Amino acid sequence: MNQSKIKPTFPAHKEVKSLRREMSRSNHRVNFGLSLNATPAEKAKYNLCQDIARYQREKNLSELELAQKLGIEAKRTEYILFGHINKLTLDKLIDYANSLRITTEIKIPLPYERNKETAIYSR
Repeated sequence: MNQSKIKPTFPAHKEVKSLRREMSRSNHRVNFGLSLNATPAEKAKYNLCQDIARYQREKNLSELELAQKLGIEAKRTEYILFGHINKLTLDKLIDYANSLRITTEIKIPLPYERNKETAIYSR
């Protein structure tokens, strides 16, 4: 069989549209990453979320158990565990980490250090 004559096949436009609609309505939870141009506050919030998620894994806690320990609703716990920093405040994340007795360090780089980091990523 001649390999050059094999053409890839794609689903019909209707099928793709249907799948997109179904996925957007689904209950899939999405883990957010940190953007390359994140502010120092966003980095601090993200790192605190990571610290709390690490605590949950190390203590083998369910999401519900973690929520109960923090005294918050399950949805807010999901925001923490999946890095939805746009829905969380830095002061509350510090309070949550403190209530779990997590020791962490928040480092805010000086403006010239941020420019060096940006220059590295932009190359």
